[in-house]
Amino acid sequence: MPRHTAKRWTAMGAALATAAAVAGLAATGGSANAAATPTARPFPQHTAYKVGVMPSVPQADRDAAVERQYDSWKATYLHAGCSSGESYISSKGDNDAPNGGPVSEGQGYGMNIVPLMAGYDPAAQTEFNALWSFVKSHEDQYGLMQWKIDGKTCKYADSGVPDGATDGDLDIGYGLILADKQWGGYTAEAKDWLAKFYAHNVAPDGHLKCEDDGANDDTRPSDFMIDHLRAFAAYDTAHDWNKVVHRTEAVVSEFTGSYSPGAGLLSDFVVNANTTSPKPAPANYQEGQPDNIVGYNSIRVPWHLGTDALLYGATTAAVSYNTAKLESACLKGESGADPQKVHPHTKLNCTPYSTGDGAEEAGDSVGPAAMAAGDQAWTDTIWKYLATNPFGDGYFGETIKTLVYVVMAGDYWNPTDSPSSPSPSPSASPSTSPTGTPSSTPPSTPVSYEAEKATLAGGAYVSSCAHCSSGAKISGLGHGGTVTFTAVSAASSGDTKMTVSYMSVGQDRTAVATVNGTAQSVTFPQTPDYNTVATVTVTLHLNAGSANTVEFSADASGPNLDRISV
Repeated sequence: MPRHTAKRWTAMGAALATAAAVAGLAATGGSANAAATPTARPFPQHTAYKVGVMPSVPQADRDAAVERQYDSWKATYLHAGCSSGESYISSKGDNDAPNGGPVSEGQGYGMNIVPLMAGYDPAAQTEFNALWSFVKSHEDQYGLMQWKIDGKTCKYADSGVPDGATDGDLDIGYGLILADKQWGGYTAEAKDWLAKFYAHNVAPDGHLKCEDDGANDDTRPSDFMIDHLRAFAAYDTAHDWNKVVHRTEAVVSEFTGSYSPGAGLLSDFVVNANTTSPKPAPANYQEGQPDNIVGYNSIRVPWHLGTDALLYGATTAAVSYNTAKLESACLKGESGADPQKVHPHTKLNCTPYSTGDGAEEAGDSVGPAAMAAGDQAWTDTIWKYLATNPFGDGYFGETIKTLVYVVMAGDYWNPTDSPSSPSPSPSASPSTSPTGTPSSTPPSTPVSYEAEKATLAGGAYVSSCAHCSSGAKISGLGHGGTVTFTAVSAASSGDTKMTVSYMSVGQDRTAVATVNGTAQSVTFPQTPDYNTVATVTVTLHLNAGSANTVEFSADASGPNLDRISV
C-alpha cells in the first residue's frame, strides 16, 4: 500500500495547527499521568556518543538551535484531535492524509520528540499523553495504530481493513519506553505494545515486515531503527528482540554486499528478505515510484544507522557503523559535499537517478552518519544546513529535521543507559582499529585487526556476517587460501597473547599460524551455528614495533575468521 507518494519538496501551506490549538491541548490533561510528574532526564542531556565527532559549535549553541526548531515544529504540527485530551502530528504541507491528518509514522515521531524535550517544555507529559490517547483510539485489528487518519473526521482514511505501518509502530513503542524512563508509569502499556508489535510485525525468521498485515518475505529499510530494537531487547525480555536485531543486520549485510558494496545503500523496498539473498523490489512495488533504488523511504537509512552507531559504538553496532560510513562517503561525493544536492532518488551504485528533484530531509538525514564516520567538515556543513529549508518542505522534512537536530546536538539519550552513567567521550575512536594502522605508541590494551582488511590469497574471500565484529568475515581459508595480517604491533619483543575470533560450524578445524616466518598449529573447536562467534587464544612470539605479520593457512578446510586481537 502506498506510504510516501507525495513530492516532499512541494509546500502546501494548509494552516491546520495554531498556537491557540496547542495551548488548548495543554489545558486538557493527559491519559495516564499528571503533567507534574518529575522529569528524570530533562533537556538538554548532553550525551557523549561512543564514536565519531560533534558539530564544531559550542554545546550551548547546539541546544539553543534544537529549542528553536522544537518551538517552530510544535507550533506548526502538534494539532488538537477530535476528542478531548487527544492530539496528533499533522501531515500539513505534504498531503499524506486528508485534511492534514496524521499518519502513524508522524505520530511515532511526535511520541519520540516530546519526551526528549521534557524539561525544556513544561507541558511535555501532557502533550505525550494526548498523542498516546489518539493512538489508543485509532487501533487496527491487531491493536496497533491505523496508519492514515483524516484530519477533520479523525476516521481511517484508506480503503480496506485498517492496518498499521511498521515504522510508526516502532517509534510509538520506543516513545513509550522514553516516556517510561522520563516520567515512569508506562511500563505495562509499553510492554503490551511491544508484544503486539512482535506478534504481527516480525516475520518468523526475525526480519521486520512492512506492515502488520503484510507478507513475510519483504521489508522496508527505512524501518531499520536498530537502536530501537536494541532498547526493546533490554526492556522487554519476554520476546527475542536480539533475533530481530541480528536478522535486520544480516539483511543489511547481505543486501549491500550484493547490490551496493561500495556505497552501503539500500533500496526503498527489499524482497526475498526471508532468505540469505535479499534483493531490490521491482519498481512501483508498493508505491508509485522506483522502489528498487533509494527514494523517499530509504533516504532515512543514514539517520537510523548513524544513530545506532553513535549510541552503541563500532563493536556492538558494527554493521550500522560500517554501513553508515559508506553511505556518508557516497552521499558526500555524489552531492559535492553540498547537503542541498543530496538527491532523494539515488541508484544503488551511488549515482543520481534524477537531478530534477530535491528534499530537505535527504541532506538532513546524512548528519548522524557523517558524525559516526568521524567526518568533521561534512558534519559541520550538514549542521549549518539544518537551519535552512530550501525546498519549503512541510511535515515530513521538518519533523525529521527536529529529530536529527536532537541527535546532532548531542541531546539524544539511550533509554537503556543509566542517567548517571555517561557514555565514553564523543571524540573516542572506535574500539576496533583498522588493520595496518596501529598507534605509533603501542597500546596497553588489545588492538583488533579485522580479517576482511587483511591480505587475502589463494581463494580466501570476504563474506557477510551479521554476528561478526564489523559485519564481515573471511571464508575460503585452506586448500591454498590464506589470510595475512600485516603491521601487527607489539609493545616489546617476546611471547604475546593473540585472541582469534572465528566460526567453525560442523566440526573442529585446524589451521597454521605463521608469525614472522615461524609456524605453529592452532585448533579451532566446533561452533554450533553461524550465529555464534567463538574465540581461541594463542601465544605468539612478536617483535617490538609494528612490523609483525601473522598468516593463517590450512591444508584442508579451515575456520571462518572474524578478527584477531593482540
